[in-house]
Formats: sequence, C-alpha cells, structure tokens
Amino acid sequence: MKMRTYPYDLKKQLVEMYLEGHSSTELAKKYDIHSYKRINEWVRKVREGGFKALEETRGRRSKGKSKKEEVTLEEKYEKLKLENEYLKKLLDLKRG
Repeated sequence: MKMRTYPYDLKKQLVEMYLEGHSSTELAKKYDIHSYKRINEWVRKVREGGFKALEETRGRRSKGKSKKEEVTLEEKYEKLKLENEYLKKLLDLKRG
C-alpha cells in the first residue's frame, strides 16, 4: 500500500480550521483524509515547529545544513500567533 501525501496548502488549511474549532474527524471526512489522526499529527507538528514543520522532507537529500537550523523571526511570530489562537479558543470553551 502506497503512502498518500498531501499538499502543504491543504495541511495548513486543515490545521487552521482545526484551531478555529473544527473537529479532526469532521475535517478528515470532508477533505477525504484517510485518518483523523493524520490531522492531529499535523497540528502537533505545527505547535512544536510552526507551519514550516508541515513541509514534506522525506526522500530529499541533505544540503549539508546542520540538524538544528536557526528559527527565523517570522517562524517564531507564527508559532506565537498560533499558540495565542489556541489559548483563546480554550478560554472561550471554558467560559461557554
């Protein structure tokens, strides 16, 4: 069975929708994703490393860069923005 790959734009869109409050099960059905767990995995990756973590890297050759690259200000900003959105949603759910 061949592993299915998904475009970066779709992954980003689904993570954003998940963070807005959509369930991963609902999104998986609507966008024909094999398993809702795949969306949860993407969300985890984004929370840990920003949207850059969603870019496909399997099968690509190393360009000699070190394993731990410097995180840009834009990536830090994007990660903080996502964390803020997530925390706001949690607060809204607790209040509601």
